[in-house]
Amino acid sequence: MHKLILLSALLVLTVSATKQNNLPDLTKKEDLTALGFGRIIEKDNSIIKKIKLEAIKEYWIEYIKDNSLHDKPMEKISRIEFYDSKWGSLKIEFPDNKPKIIWITY
Repeated sequence: MHKLILLSALLVLTVSATKQNNLPDLTKKEDLTALGFGRIIEKDNSIIKKIKLEAIKEYWIEYIKDNSLHDKPMEKISRIEFYDSKWGSLKIEFPDNKPKIIWITY
């Protein structure tokens, strides 16, 4: 019985520790780099392809496109999609100018 309780406790700890690492931390440069290449879909439905996210600031994002740094206000962005990230297929939306990460499901 003690072994069952101990195994159950270890399982709960393992699952909770794993759950915390399931999404990137958008404040960390290494996590932004690990997102890989993505695309920005603007609210006017134009698309900016092959971008790398550099930083997420209070009301705008910074990204690299063709080895040049650009920025864009969050209010103009519908979402940013990353299909080959370390965490799988993700999109970032900006409700109320706050980044929200969502897994893309097919």
